[in-house]
Amino acid sequence: MSRLPRAAALHVGEFAVGVVVAYAAVGGAFALSQAIWPVLAVALVMIGLAVAAEVHWGPQATGLVAGLVATSLVAAGLFAVFSLLIYRLN
Repeated sequence: MSRLPRAAALHVGEFAVGVVVAYAAVGGAFALSQAIWPVLAVALVMIGLAVAAEVHWGPQATGLVAGLVATSLVAAGLFAVFSLLIYRLN
């Protein structure tokens, strides 16, 4: 039996962990501050951590890195737009 299914399952699990960590960090920053700049700062920190993990561990951390980067960017954009919308409605 090849190791491809096991490796794929490992990357999917890493992706899920990356998504949860990034969303919790960016969502937590939004919940505490409800401002744009802390949310963007936390997203940039998460992307920096993802880049550091990719450089350090290489292809073994690809799922984690993909989850962190994608979710950090999407969540930061979502919360920034939401914050601007609330500000504009007031």
